[in-house]
This record gives sequence, structure tokens and C-alpha cells, in this order.
Amino acid sequence: MTVAGEANWELAECASRGGRLLRASDLVARFGGHPAARLGIDLEASDGPGRWLVAACLYGGRIDDEIAFAATRALDAAGLAEPISIALARPEALEALLLDAGYPAPDRTAFRIWRACDSLATDYGGSLDSLAAQSEQLEDFAGRLARLAPGFGAASVARFLRPLRDRWVQAREIPLHPAARAAAIHLGLLGEGEDTEGEPGALRAALREDAAQPSLADVESALLRIGTVACAKNRTARCPLGDACPSRAGGSQTLEWNGTATTPSE
Repeated sequence: MTVAGEANWELAECASRGGRLLRASDLVARFGGHPAARLGIDLEASDGPGRWLVAACLYGGRIDDEIAFAATRALDAAGLAEPISIALARPEALEALLLDAGYPAPDRTAFRIWRACDSLATDYGGSLDSLAAQSEQLEDFAGRLARLAPGFGAASVARFLRPLRDRWVQAREIPLHPAARAAAIHLGLLGEGEDTEGEPGALRAALREDAAQPSLADVESALLRIGTVACAKNRTARCPLGDACPSRAGGSQTLEWNGTATTPSE
């Protein structure tokens, strides 16, 4: 779902609700939830984390969401959506599928995916639950994931783990993406000093007040789409909320955020 060309919301409908400018569920409805949901990946299912590991590799860097979606679907259609099946395939087969899907530099990404899946199969029997069980804490867990393949670095590991905070206790302390946190502050879901590191407990508390009970993963993904374009760079003119942007409307003060701007998938 793209953010460009969306009809602007009436500010009257976006007025403060319980001290917040917008409900989190409003953001998910407008900007869509986490990519795993769109791909039909149930992160609570036994095969969910493995399928998301493959997809997360494709959503890396500056890859357009639609291209990543098409590439993931192409692998799925070929029976290569899970680590075990990919470990038994050849990197060249993955590369051909990614190339047909229009994925840039498919050779590097194909090898990274294959290597990660092969390492997972060899070292952990193809089970991410087993990998997690052998990890003592987040640092150890993240390190084991990063060692699955060259190029599967800190940004890739964080992207993979964020929607899985509730599956593994070792992943709970993954912090919010900086751009998502910037958007949450701008929209009144967080205070300036909240969720600066570790588990996003303050955002979880805010979501519990939303009658629709949106998932943390869906909300963070929607916030990331907003924050990367506008909030993290203080570019209110580019805010995808249009006239409903609180900074444009004078609904809140302009956020002063000194973090480094990053792309949505980092």
C-alpha cells in the first residue's frame, strides 16, 4: 500500500483522542500492517518465523516494498518459502526467481538467503526456535542470527526480530526503529523520553488503550512508513498524513530528534 495519492483525513476526525492525535489502529488502517501479514505469514505458527526470515532478507536495504513482495511470492510459488526447502536448493535457482521478479542484484541476495537457510539447517536443524533456545539473551541471540550468513547484519537482525518480540523472550528487548519512535512521539503515542531503548513498554501500554487492539508489529510498521518519510528528518511538508500531520496543523510542537535518518527496512 503506497502513501502517495491518499485522500487527506479531515482534521476534525483526527482530533485528540484521550490525549493522542490519532489512534494507532487508524494508522494501521490507512498505511497497512506489517509485511508479514500482507504475505499471509502467521508469525505465531510453527513455520511463521522461518518464512519471515526468508522474507525479511528480501525487504532489506532500499528495496521497494512491492518488489520485495513480488520476490517473496515468487519464492513461495516455487516451493521455496521456508529455510529447509531453500537449504536443499541451489543459490542459482533462487537467483533466477528473484531476477524474474525484478529484484535488483539478485545474485547477492539469493546467496545470502541460501547461506542463512543452509546454516540454520546445519547448525540448528532448520529451527529458529532451537536457535532461540540456545541463546541466553538478546545479544547472544542476535549474534547467532548474524552469523547465519554474510551480510545479515544488525539492521537485518533487528528487522527480523521486531515482529517476533512476543515469541521469544530473548527478542523482547529489541527497541523500536528510530523512525517509528519519532513518528510515535509526533503523533502523541509516546512522550519524548519514553521507549528510548529496550522493550517498547510505553507503546505497548498506549496500544492497550485502543479499542481495536492493534498488534505492536502492525503499528510499528505503520509508524515506520510515516517516520521515515517525515518525522525522522523533520520534513513535515512530506508527511504522508497530509493536512492531518500534527506539525502542519499546529497540533503539536515540531519534534527535535537527533538520530540518524534511516530507510524503512533498516
